[in-house]
Amino acid sequence: MIDTDINNKAILEKEGYKETKLGLIPEDWSVCTFGDIADKKVKWSITGGPFGSNLKAEHYRDEGIRIIQLQNIGDGEFRDNSKIYTSLDKADELLACNIFPGEIILSKMGDPVARACKIPSTEKRWVMGSDGIRLVVDESKYDKRFVLDYINYSIFRNLAISRSTGSTRRRIGLVDLKKIPFIKLPLTEQQKIAKILNTWDKAILAQEKLIAEKQELKNGLMQQLLTGKKRFSGFTEDWKTSKLGDIFTIQGRVGWKGYKKEDLRDEGPLVIGAKHIKNQLLNLSDPTHLSLEKYEESPEIMIKINDLLIVQRGSLGKIAIIENDLGKATINPSMAILRPKRNDISVKFIYYFLCSDFSQKLIMSETGSTGVPMISQKQIGTFKMHYPSIQEQDKIVDLMQEMDKELLSMVSSLQNLNKQKQGLMQQLLTGEKRVKI
Repeated sequence: MIDTDINNKAILEKEGYKETKLGLIPEDWSVCTFGDIADKKVKWSITGGPFGSNLKAEHYRDEGIRIIQLQNIGDGEFRDNSKIYTSLDKADELLACNIFPGEIILSKMGDPVARACKIPSTEKRWVMGSDGIRLVVDESKYDKRFVLDYINYSIFRNLAISRSTGSTRRRIGLVDLKKIPFIKLPLTEQQKIAKILNTWDKAILAQEKLIAEKQELKNGLMQQLLTGKKRFSGFTEDWKTSKLGDIFTIQGRVGWKGYKKEDLRDEGPLVIGAKHIKNQLLNLSDPTHLSLEKYEESPEIMIKINDLLIVQRGSLGKIAIIENDLGKATINPSMAILRPKRNDISVKFIYYFLCSDFSQKLIMSETGSTGVPMISQKQIGTFKMHYPSIQEQDKIVDLMQEMDKELLSMVSSLQNLNKQKQGLMQQLLTGEKRVKI
């Protein structure tokens, strides 16, 4: 994204700009407040969800009027992954908290706070949960699409965060939200900007759909190939069955303590934990380090190339394979290392097996006595798996890796599209670049 400070310095040298609460903007633009953009002709056009005591679990139903939960409010998109309902009578009782298709809903809580999306038309009306804020835009002065883009843009987002409270999860109230400065520009210019940004959104959505379809194809193929339901020509041998403990050594730190905070350092040997595994890939953007003395105490869990790492506690289902030399590296107490005992097993084949949907469900079904998801090294060792000859394993791995490469390329294209959109928003929503009306 373009650096705002550098960008504003460049604008300062131009004529036709003025300093405001939102920074430098064109002279024919102005600043209002978030509360000003609501349609005053509509009752409850800007209002929050009900108090928690007015809509509790006892009011939930299997059908009726759908409730919008915090997890449904995405950053620019409605997430349809969680559905609960309440009765028609309860929805009528909470009429001030009803919200309708096409309107905007914001989240009072992070992460991130004040993110917003448009209400879909899959229901005739909805009831907001306690952490929602309804916004009906005054469309005689503001373009709804432009407003949604600006709410989710960094300038407004950062202002909302700065006005929110809470040490763990940030929260903003309606009163504070309504006072946040908001950009105001000619409606025709808003509409043109919204149309341009919508072109990028369509490209992003199309790319996301392609990625989802490719991932679904890969998952289906994995299901067939890793269970032997689909086989490559020329392979007819029966598959073998073994417990993971029979074909792998499974090692971790003794006990859950393993080491103390004072053993951690700003630099030194890496310590890999669940937070370093994202989408089953190793991500060391936020590294953790251990003292050399503590690292050398446990030579059996010094990470090597071709090690399989599996999370034992908390974020079950996270798996990673070490494909590159990490130098001095070890695992934290929530992890275990799997290493093959035999040469007729491909570690990458086992990696794909453990990443498959059926294996993930098995792994994540485990729960410790404390209620925390947990799986012991002994339990991992009892998992049964079926596997073909090493030659067939390699064929399956080759195909999976080829599909992974295609997916990574598609994800990279999606990231570029998002980056381009952010750069465009920086230019258009600050007035650095003006559109022709």
